[in-house]
Amino acid sequence: MSACTLLRAGPWSLDFAEGDLRDLRIDGVTVLSRVYAALRDDTWRTIGGEIVELHIEAGPAWFRIAYRRELRGEGIACDSTLDLAGHPDGRISIGFRGVARSAFRRNRFGLCALHDQALAGSWVRVGHGDGSTTESVFPVLIAPNQPFFDVAALTIRPRPGREVTVHFHGDVFETEDQRNWGDASFKTYSTPQTLPRPVQLQVGDVVEQRIEVSVSGNGMELSAEWDPSADLRVLQACGISRLRAAVQAGADVAALRHVSLPLDLVLHGPPESWPDLGGLHLASVVTIPGDRSTTPTAWVERLRVRHRGIPVGGGNAAQFTELNRMRPDGHGWDVVDIPVDPYVHSEDQRSLFDNVRAIGPITASAAVIMPGARIHLALAQGRHGHLAERHQGAAGQESRQGGHRKSSHEERRRRAVHAPHSAHHTGAATGLPAQ
Repeated sequence: MSACTLLRAGPWSLDFAEGDLRDLRIDGVTVLSRVYAALRDDTWRTIGGEIVELHIEAGPAWFRIAYRRELRGEGIACDSTLDLAGHPDGRISIGFRGVARSAFRRNRFGLCALHDQALAGSWVRVGHGDGSTTESVFPVLIAPNQPFFDVAALTIRPRPGREVTVHFHGDVFETEDQRNWGDASFKTYSTPQTLPRPVQLQVGDVVEQRIEVSVSGNGMELSAEWDPSADLRVLQACGISRLRAAVQAGADVAALRHVSLPLDLVLHGPPESWPDLGGLHLASVVTIPGDRSTTPTAWVERLRVRHRGIPVGGGNAAQFTELNRMRPDGHGWDVVDIPVDPYVHSEDQRSLFDNVRAIGPITASAAVIMPGARIHLALAQGRHGHLAERHQGAAGQESRQGGHRKSSHEERRRRAVHAPHSAHHTGAATGLPAQ
């Protein structure tokens, strides 16, 4: 078996290949590069085996995999079964059961988890067997000895406001810096090096272990531009969980009342121009002045009174530069809406993707400007409006060519299909709270 199966589990994307889970990614960050079961004999030789009875079921946000592996070699006979499951809420579990079919000595037998070396220097909270925790960082320089001992759980933050915890059950685990051996990872494994080895197994002995991955907090979610012709099933299958609509002053929002996904609504103009939003499925509402100024906090408070229980906020219709220079005159916003223009200085595609790296500093800076707020990143018109026109979806917005928005059915369909592939093309990346 050499094929790779692409899977999703809620906010996770990952691969299944050769019996292992690989490249577990969330919010664009590879948290675990591999989770697998290993059998190493008393001389550290790896005992391989054939996968039999493989069963795979998968949907847009979940998967279930079960298989049995027959491990044979070097006088060793052993069978293992693995049950892998991913859930729409972001939980992933890997259950392992190994049964000795012959007597043998082993140095390691069970599950291993590889955290990607890109996490070097990143914060980590280590949970221990007695329930205590220790805060540390993944080593930047290669650690000669194990950086973490007595590991029951490892928690990292792939993005501000998002925590991922990997729980280890069934044995005592520890973490080593695999870069010592030229491997690009930090490996967490069972049978600590301080315990006597090899371990003798008799026929019928059973080893059972489990790794569980859980997610807490809000990381990055993708919000697509509202388009009445879009196929919501396609958007949801691509990870879109909400829609964004910009409403111009005096616009009719009747069409938005038929939208089933939660709406991130942007109101352009002062409070006296806001329409009645009754009947809309709102995820958030922000208000933006019609000029290049930053939203007055008084406007945000008026939103809060009108829409109790709904996250509200403001921002600036221009670049982050303007919000950074004309900072809010108050605090307590739930949401900060920030335009990001991928073509602000160049129109070539390479520059667009190179500039994605600036999003991190923008969100970090916005987190300081408005502590505790969610950061909404939205496509800006910028200096090259002709390149951004295909992303416009404002309710009541007029086309430059006439008194109504002009767009063919095929063009709308193209946008609906291709929208989810990046935050720039979806119109917004939402739900990223500040630390």
